Amino acid sequence: MLASATLICTFVTGVAAAPQEHRGIWLHPKEFATRDVCDGYVARMAAAGINVAYPLVWYQGGQAWWRTESCPMAADVTDDYDPLGYLVERCHAAGIQVHAWFVNGSVGRAKPVGALADREDWLLQPSRGQTTGWWDLGNPEVRDFQTKLMVEVLREYDADGVHFDYIRYNGRVLCFCDHCMREFRERTGHDLSVLSGDAFPLCHSMSSNPVGKPTTAKVLVRVQDGPPVIAVNELGKGKVLLLNWHAYRNPPAAVNTVLRRFLDAAGAGADKPLLLFTPEATLAKYSPTMLSGTAEWLQGLGYQRKIIKEPELDSLAPDAVVFLVAAYYTSEEIAAKLVGFVEQGGHVVVLDGPVYSMKEPSLQKLTGFAGTEGYYNGFRTLVVEQESDLVPTGGTALSEEEMTRVAEEWAQYRKDGVSALVRSVFEQARAVKPRAAVTAAVFQSVEAAESVYQDWPRWLREGIIDYVLPMAYVMENERLEELITQWKGLDPEMARIIPGLSIYQRDGGQVNSRPPDLVLSQVDLCRQAGAKGVNFFALAYLSEDLIGALAGGPFAERAEPYVPLVPAQGG
Repeated sequence: MLASATLICTFVTGVAAAPQEHRGIWLHPKEFATRDVCDGYVARMAAAGINVAYPLVWYQGGQAWWRTESCPMAADVTDDYDPLGYLVERCHAAGIQVHAWFVNGSVGRAKPVGALADREDWLLQPSRGQTTGWWDLGNPEVRDFQTKLMVEVLREYDADGVHFDYIRYNGRVLCFCDHCMREFRERTGHDLSVLSGDAFPLCHSMSSNPVGKPTTAKVLVRVQDGPPVIAVNELGKGKVLLLNWHAYRNPPAAVNTVLRRFLDAAGAGADKPLLLFTPEATLAKYSPTMLSGTAEWLQGLGYQRKIIKEPELDSLAPDAVVFLVAAYYTSEEIAAKLVGFVEQGGHVVVLDGPVYSMKEPSLQKLTGFAGTEGYYNGFRTLVVEQESDLVPTGGTALSEEEMTRVAEEWAQYRKDGVSALVRSVFEQARAVKPRAAVTAAVFQSVEAAESVYQDWPRWLREGIIDYVLPMAYVMENERLEELITQWKGLDPEMARIIPGLSIYQRDGGQVNSRPPDLVLSQVDLCRQAGAKGVNFFALAYLSEDLIGALAGGPFAERAEPYVPLVPAQGG
């Protein structure tokens, strides 16, 4: 349950008798890229009855969409234009609040850019000497810098609040930077160097949709007492490497070594791009996150890469290397093309198991497996099954009891670092602008948030966030009802939890606006549960049909924004 706290509600000036409801929306910089574009989208928000806007102002390598000397300006911002300043002016004229949206955890690129390009020491290091495109929120310098940016917006602009996003990590991942290793050792006594993962056996945090039941594949590494992890299958003149989990996500050094050795043997070099492919049937159901993540991983390893579409599988060069990424739904036709490609001397790397298509004969032939095993997520011990020139050995793995203890203490350490950033911004924001809101977009369920070290229930309990917006981008109303039940267990009055709803959907590989009837039914569910409003993702998908449905339905009557504020500690 939430700790009791006095709530202060702040609203834009308007008719006193108007109802109070949060009717918010997230928007990207392209929606306020120029004055004319901004005017058009502000008019669309006003027409729909939106009263709170969350514009993205910091992302893409540390670039800003406001006038600042603290970090690089976005490359597309002209010298005569202040994107945030103009948006605030036009939104306020239309009775819409503006809360500046920051992406805090994800860099948005493999490395920072501009004036931040030399701050690679601020990035997460999943293995020693290797960085990834995530800020290390455990580093006090990173927290201080991001706090400075967010408070600067409140100090210099007439913004109504600041908004956290990606205020988390990208899974249960370790960091081997000097700071984290030193601080974690001082705090817990554990030496992370034994988990650096230079060779097998090793301990690694991973999530997987694994295939199983090997036929022709040679299993090289597996989870101890569990499914295969790394396997090689020979077909004719070529070979297939199976990395049987989300291998792009913070791979230990030993995995990078396996991949490099396989690519070297395949003749891959710096002058020839690796070809990345995800079937359209998979993209119709899942976002392309794994595809873009794989591209960033390979870029970080120094390889060129190119994303290809299905028709290009018909004209592959015999010496090409294809990455079959997140191939959960792979047709027999696609699998047969890849089998023929490998048999003629090509090479394929399969990332995560194509678990929904393993009945296809050609896919079984391609992978050398005949079935699947159960999904898993968390720390696992990886052991060598068969010796191979691909696999570096001589590593050290902790016992299951030791790994459990380290994982639990590491999780708390990481959550504490993330929470420290939230607290820092909240306290300094209150000092600069007491009636500005500090908010966060968070994972929809407590369990999902726990898996990325995001302890948002704690932020509510301790009063270091004004309200959170769980991203409940679900298609099924039954699932939304389940989430609402969990939220009400944390906040029975739904006073500080504003549901985030999607107004887009994936359909046949395309991203389109949702049908208004579905959106309205979810708004109604939230209202019936006592929610004080909703927030939509995102403005680009606010269709004419949806504008009309909102303006003629739930948002027909004008409302002042419901924006609850909690006093700063000691206030």
